[in-house]
Amino acid sequence: MDRSISAKHVITQNATLVAAVAIIIAAGIAFDNFFTVVNLSNIFRQASMIGIMAIGSSFVILTGGIDLSAGSLFGFAAVMCGIVDAFCPNPFVMGLIAILTCAGFGALNGFCVTKLRIPPFIVTLAMMSGVQGLGLIITEGGNTLPITAEGFTNIATGTIGSVINDKGLEVGVVPVPAIIMIVGFVIAVIVSKYTTFGRNCYAVGGNEDAAIMKGISVNRTKFLAYLMSGICCGIAGIIVAARTRGGQITVGDGYEMDVIASVVLGGTLLSGGQGKVLNSMWGALIITMIGNIINLNSDVISYLWEGTITGILLLVILVAQSKMQSNKLGAR
Repeated sequence: MDRSISAKHVITQNATLVAAVAIIIAAGIAFDNFFTVVNLSNIFRQASMIGIMAIGSSFVILTGGIDLSAGSLFGFAAVMCGIVDAFCPNPFVMGLIAILTCAGFGALNGFCVTKLRIPPFIVTLAMMSGVQGLGLIITEGGNTLPITAEGFTNIATGTIGSVINDKGLEVGVVPVPAIIMIVGFVIAVIVSKYTTFGRNCYAVGGNEDAAIMKGISVNRTKFLAYLMSGICCGIAGIIVAARTRGGQITVGDGYEMDVIASVVLGGTLLSGGQGKVLNSMWGALIITMIGNIINLNSDVISYLWEGTITGILLLVILVAQSKMQSNKLGAR
């Protein structure tokens, strides 16, 4: 009896990981080319951009906030890489300026939320629109800024390890972006569990008034969360710029919803105060695998269904979260 309860508890606490593994197994059985090195590598490469942004958004949502500007900052980081490449084609300088720019936007989000007391939804919605518009102005209507810096593309296309496929060609195994994502999540887990800032995020999102009474600086915690989100968007934007070899503002369109969906699928409550940062990575993988499976089965189902399926899945998770919260309140 105790073992069954314990097993149920473990599965419940790691539901997103269990779901990700189930999808991988089912897809592997259904599609012959799913378990190829190239396909799995592509999944992790694509998921890395969503996952990296989900790290920052996880902390924002844990505090009870929301960041709708992630997709725009993501695209603007790519644009900044293109701008800097024109006069200083140095990958390090390009990346640094892109990250600092997005960190500035994130800090502005945090300032407006904490000091001006504007609701996060309104602040980040305005930021999304403003940054998108600024990017369109800079790129003269959304044109792609070419990137020619030597070695810059290795950030996105590089791999560690290689194998020989059935065609006798050498293919990479572990994409560099996936390693960046994994390292990012390791750091994020440590921060969330073992630092004052991480614990404060849970406290602020769980009960802001109680957090204030405990002497926690609510404004500082929220500000740092939005700053972190901006930095993560900058890092992800560098990867997409390296992958596409160009800076285009519209490359981030819709990514904010994938990021939020990843965090929510990971079990983090939109109301804040509860969730595991690591589970956002599994959420990002699930979102990416849905698109991948649709592409593998494109003769049966159109890629246009990807957004609809993700939306339905997100709605189901939100309804389940709402029901769980209601049950907890009813049990008190």
